[in-house]
Amino acid sequence: MIRGAEKRIIHIRDPHSPYFEEVWLVLRHGAGKRKSVPSATLAEEAERIIRGCEGYFAPRKPRAPIHRLPPPLAFALGAASSSALIGTVALLVGLG
Repeated sequence: MIRGAEKRIIHIRDPHSPYFEEVWLVLRHGAGKRKSVPSATLAEEAERIIRGCEGYFAPRKPRAPIHRLPPPLAFALGAASSSALIGTVALLVGLG
């Protein structure tokens, strides 16, 4: 949210970046009014900020794939283990 009528904004439409389409920078109070700060310095600072942010948005390294059992095999192993458990419980209850 931008408040006040004194805000100055730098809008860069094409920052020549693979990550940014356009950039909006809000200047601090009085930063654009000083005669000692040329607009070239402001543009250089804006480029530095954009370059610093590009590393943050860089694509992350893909994870190693998780090796999982095929669904039919996983189902068969689950059914076999649950049947074995139920059989063991029934055998123990029948003996007792």
